[in-house]
Amino acid sequence: MVQYGRVIRELEANVPRLLARQMTDGRSADCGGFMDGDGLVGPNSVSSASTLAYAYLLRESSHYQSPELLERILMVGEFGRRRRRSSGNYDLLSTNFDSSPDTGFITKSLAPAVKLARLAGEDGAEQISESLGELILSGVPGMVSGGFHTPNHRWVLVAALSLASELFPDLEVQDAIEAYLAETIDCNADGEYIERSTGVYNAVVNRSLILASQALGRPELLDPVRRNLDFNYYMLHGDATVVTSISRRQDRGARSVPTTLADGYHAMAHIDDNGFYAAVADWLVDRGNSSLVCLPNFALHPEWRTAEVARESLPASYAKSFPVSGLWRVRRDRTSATAAAGLTSPFSIVYGQAEMTLKLCSTYFATGQFVGEDFFGSEGEAHLQHLGRNKIYPEKDYRGGIYWLPIDEVVDAENWQEVRVRRATYELPPLQVSLRMESVEGGFDLHLATSGGLDGVPFQIECSFTPGGTLETESVLLEGKEGNTAFLKRGTALYRMGDDAISVGPGSHAHSMWAMRNSESSSDVFRLLITDMAPLERTIQIRCGTWSTTEKRLLP
Repeated sequence: MVQYGRVIRELEANVPRLLARQMTDGRSADCGGFMDGDGLVGPNSVSSASTLAYAYLLRESSHYQSPELLERILMVGEFGRRRRRSSGNYDLLSTNFDSSPDTGFITKSLAPAVKLARLAGEDGAEQISESLGELILSGVPGMVSGGFHTPNHRWVLVAALSLASELFPDLEVQDAIEAYLAETIDCNADGEYIERSTGVYNAVVNRSLILASQALGRPELLDPVRRNLDFNYYMLHGDATVVTSISRRQDRGARSVPTTLADGYHAMAHIDDNGFYAAVADWLVDRGNSSLVCLPNFALHPEWRTAEVARESLPASYAKSFPVSGLWRVRRDRTSATAAAGLTSPFSIVYGQAEMTLKLCSTYFATGQFVGEDFFGSEGEAHLQHLGRNKIYPEKDYRGGIYWLPIDEVVDAENWQEVRVRRATYELPPLQVSLRMESVEGGFDLHLATSGGLDGVPFQIECSFTPGGTLETESVLLEGKEGNTAFLKRGTALYRMGDDAISVGPGSHAHSMWAMRNSESSSDVFRLLITDMAPLERTIQIRCGTWSTTEKRLLP
């Protein structure tokens, strides 16, 4: 549960670990910075000063007004002054240099601590305010003129400039803030931001908009936050890990509890007196075993330290369709399934630690890898249609098989692609695939059917499992090792991770292509293949539950 006392205890435990990474050799240019896991002391590590500042400034902390801690905090400020660029911006050594967005992240981290220090009215706090506040003030010109890379950076910069303006009202930053806000917030009607990053950047955007809303006095900036928080809950599995297969960022495919979302839920719980948000925040910090992300909320809002928001119960079973995003989410307690348009993994299912992702492919030219379009979802089922687009040749919307004919032009390496779009073609009909996913008792039925194309086209259904489990059929028991592939010729296969299990069937063995051309494959999973020939019409039954070793069956 998110409680101020718990956050303080976690803060106290974190301070020694953070100090152990701080460089203290006064002869080094890195003195005051913090070493990361790669052995680098990045200029952006000045953000860590906020954690130390909270420990010094909060009366309930055992490090309250510690002279040793004050010295360490002031060392960070001097490090930042040595290592920032002439623009006032900082480097992120892993990728961004003279980076206004990363300076925005730093400002977002430092500003609440500086605000808290200003309220303390104590000599050490004044030194913290002056030292860290100067880093913020000097970074503003670079943030105003420096621009951004990714969509979330815009709202990081808006929040940072808003917080800087709140601390230093004479700053001329409003035009830059208004220019970004004029683009409108990139949150669709379903509650998704552009980057679809449930594991990382949804939290960044929500946090930025909440801070900007409060600093600017613009409550309308909270509307997309509410939509996204509502959406995010339905992306959580039964163990509070989150669906990341839909992400367009680096969190794609990672299985983790998104504790970084908790501060957004916690803040909006207090702002809206919303017991649902409060309960989600509790769930995330309990499952993720950390509530430290909520510390700035308590620092900025002392009244929240004792305020109680009545919790609501969280639904454990639901079916939700998100038509704008092309997503269908079904959860039945520990069973959690996702259907998604626009991805090469149109369906995935999780039961406890057991996880399976479905991919479909044929060898029909370069059009065979299934990517769903024409999405439809309801409470009981979802539909996707693969239209057979050929994405290798971007100059036209080719579908099906394409052969090019001679053209009365000189063609060389320089103009090959330019000329190709003008060539006459010999075309074969697209091979379309429909996938209807139906929620049934104990799992899902996946109904596949092909249309168009030509007869006699090899087709495969790939079921990718998280490695480390065991696969069992009527006659085979084998380890589900990373990078290995098995064929399910007939009957049903059961994949177990501990007692958590997912069964798939019936099998089919029309061919033995281990690595079928045009199919997307990953080497970090265990693959189970069911093979067929198009045209085809079949149903794959997926069931999940707890495996009973005594009864030799799945228990719901």
